[in-house]
Amino acid sequence: GNHEVEYMTYMGEVVPFKSYLHRYPTPHLASKSSSPLWYAIRRASAHIIVLSSYSPFVKYTPQWEWLREELKKVDREKTPWLIVLMHVPIYNSNEAHFMEGESMRAAFESWFVRYKVDVVFAGHVHAYERSYRISNLHYNISSGDCFPVPDKSAPVYITVGDGGNQEGLAGKFRYPQPDYSAFREASYGHSTLEIKNRTHAIYHW
Repeated sequence: GNHEVEYMTYMGEVVPFKSYLHRYPTPHLASKSSSPLWYAIRRASAHIIVLSSYSPFVKYTPQWEWLREELKKVDREKTPWLIVLMHVPIYNSNEAHFMEGESMRAAFESWFVRYKVDVVFAGHVHAYERSYRISNLHYNISSGDCFPVPDKSAPVYITVGDGGNQEGLAGKFRYPQPDYSAFREASYGHSTLEIKNRTHAIYHW
């Protein structure tokens, strides 16, 4: 996330994510990723894809090309659950970081729908929010007006950025609450997802 970028030229630190990359090895080579910042793993019945909000992701960049090929490899017979993790939420009705994820939404949302991603987890915003299953092809980037529509093929988007932090909670949500937002609250917490079988999972926040 943004706290790990550590790109501080005024201090002579010009290598982004230097500390993170040295301290937290990731299994990126196993999924043929060219960077430790985006990769995929398979755990039991879940295919989990990790994306980088702070690396280039527009068309034909390494991350974009890698995700395009990785999604083609998903075998729902072996891994019926498809989960995506990222730092910046692409659906967020909090004033904090509002619309920061719009560029990634424009780049990847159609793929999330096409491949029927089950859930997308994000952080960044120091609050909690969960969406309905929606896709948004009518988002007005100029005004911020939201026109998502219910879509059974779309994922649920969950922001869980409400763990411990120094800055405090992001308590200012935009009103009225958008139709796509199922629940939102600014309080400290964490969540768990327990996959029970091919069709059912238990989620707690």
